[in-house]
Amino acid sequence: MNINKIVGMLLFIAVLPLPIEYYEILRIIVSIAALINIVQERYIFVPVLIIFNPIMPVYLYDKAIWAIIDIVSGLLFWSAGEND
Repeated sequence: MNINKIVGMLLFIAVLPLPIEYYEILRIIVSIAALINIVQERYIFVPVLIIFNPIMPVYLYDKAIWAIIDIVSGLLFWSAGEND
């Protein structure tokens, strides 16, 4: 199983109510994976890197919005894993 599919699964799990530490670690993991994909010339991951970056975090205080972002990003990573 490649890294994109693993990150995709982590993003799908993020829809559940979990401790804040999970989401903080998830930001780092997603940012690194997005950066790896950008280096491989998959520029669709630039918005993912911007939204999930841990240096200047984007705070959306509505869990429903984050759930949508997590699912869409998870699908993006999962589909990138299919192409590897």
